[in-house]
Amino acid sequence: MDASKVLKEAWEAVQGANLPEEVHEVAFREAVRLLSPPPPPVAGPAAPIRPNGGNGQAPKSDSAGNGSGSTKDSGATGGSGGDITVSEDDLLSKVAAGTGTSQEKLESLVHLDDGVLKLSLPGIKLGKNNADKTRAIAQVLSIVRAFGLDEDGTSVESVRVEAQRLKCYDGPNFTKQLARLTPGYVITGGGANKRVRAKAGGIASFPALVDQLVGDS
Repeated sequence: MDASKVLKEAWEAVQGANLPEEVHEVAFREAVRLLSPPPPPVAGPAAPIRPNGGNGQAPKSDSAGNGSGSTKDSGATGGSGGDITVSEDDLLSKVAAGTGTSQEKLESLVHLDDGVLKLSLPGIKLGKNNADKTRAIAQVLSIVRAFGLDEDGTSVESVRVEAQRLKCYDGPNFTKQLARLTPGYVITGGGANKRVRAKAGGIASFPALVDQLVGDS
C-alpha cells in the first residue's frame, strides 16, 4: 500500500474512533502498524537478519564523512560507544514500516556509529539557521528511536550532543529552540530527564520531512 494512503487511512481511523485526544498518538501508531505491509525479505544467502547476524556485508558508506565504523546488518553493539544493540538494517526497516517512509531514504538520513544513532547529513543541509537545524535533529532522532527502538521519547541530551557534533549547537538558546518545535512534538519531563516525544501530527508528517532533508528522488 502507498505510504501516503497508509498514513491517511490510519489518521482517518483514529479520528473516526472518537477517542480521547491523549490516546491519539498511540492509536495512530498502532493503526499505521496494522495497515502497513510487512517489510520485504532481504535478498542474499541464507543467514539471520536479526542483530549479530554476521552476514558479511561491507560497511555502509558515509556521505557526510562522519559515520566511520558504522556497519549495516553487522549487529552494531552499544558497548562504550552507545546504547543501541540492534543492527542498522533491522532498526531502519522498523522505522520504514511504522512511518511509511522509504528505507532507502532513511539509509541516507541516519546511521549507527558504534551503537550511537547519528544523522548522515552535514549540518548545513538541515535548515537555514541553527534553530531549524536543531529542531530537525530532534524530530529525526525522536521518530527513528520511537519506531526503531520502541522508545517513548528521546533524550534531549542526545539532541544536544548531535547538534554539537554537527556544529549547529547554540547553547544559550538551545532550550528555547526545542520549545518551539511544531505541534507534532512535545517536550516531557524535567532536568536530565527531559525528552522529545513525537505525537500523531509529527509522525504523519515524517515522510515529508525526510523528503525535504534528503530529496524526493
